Amino acid sequence: MKKNIIDMKRQSILLIAMMMSVVASAQESIEQLFSSLDARGDKTLLSKNHYEDNIDNPTTFCRYEEIMMTKKAFGKLEDEFVKTFTNEKEAYKLYRMTHNAPRTFKSEFSVPYGSQNEYSVTFGTHSDHNYLVALFRDKKKSDKRNAYALVWYEKGDNVIILYYHIYGNDPTKVSNERVITYDSKQIIDNNGYVVTGLKDLEPTINNDLDFMKRFGTLRASFVSTHATSTLVRSGIVVKIAELCKNHGNLLTDNERATCDKSLSELIKNNSLGDPYIAGMLEEARIALKK
Repeated sequence: MKKNIIDMKRQSILLIAMMMSVVASAQESIEQLFSSLDARGDKTLLSKNHYEDNIDNPTTFCRYEEIMMTKKAFGKLEDEFVKTFTNEKEAYKLYRMTHNAPRTFKSEFSVPYGSQNEYSVTFGTHSDHNYLVALFRDKKKSDKRNAYALVWYEKGDNVIILYYHIYGNDPTKVSNERVITYDSKQIIDNNGYVVTGLKDLEPTINNDLDFMKRFGTLRASFVSTHATSTLVRSGIVVKIAELCKNHGNLLTDNERATCDKSLSELIKNNSLGDPYIAGMLEEARIALKK
């Protein structure tokens, strides 16, 4: 009898270990691919940024690295990238926009993160870049998801590679109350509530990628905010204009054209014809042309 109990315990432990192995291996091939990129001695690290809301036990994070290698060293990595991402059967969504295949969605693809999904990374913004994004559900937390992304493009004799691991709330399962910064010591949420006395919540804008991430977040917030929420929409357009005036010089010509097109679209879709909102968006457009 005692031996049977021991055997049952062993079987239970083995079953649990097998289940844990299945969970751990869901994105294993992509993680191994990223590790192999980290370990390469023929690459140059250009930038690295790891955002986490809690170092010890993060509930959301965005881990990003940008590397460069010669075209010769890059070799057939593109084929490996595509094969690894497209073979992940447990991914519930795959966004692909590569030179040898049409994009899987007609529009750009944004992956939000942050405690209230207040940040996001937008993919598909450059026609000369390659993009792969795979989304996986967190089997331990049904309202969370993992996103892995690869971006690569040629620059002279080199290839630039960016890779991301983003973890946070699944926007289809969590009703997030977006938070939009109105100025450095004030925020406004979707319902128009104003909270003061906070520390500076503005993300740092150091380069064109920072600009595009911030612009994409503000644009998405404006589009998804109800047209009658005048207070919130006014706050968003102020931040868009401020961003363009202060940091528009960081953009490439293609990025500038993308933002200008987006601003024109926002002005066109200003359904209530609010002159203040239209005026601030036009101010942003003018700032980008300087």
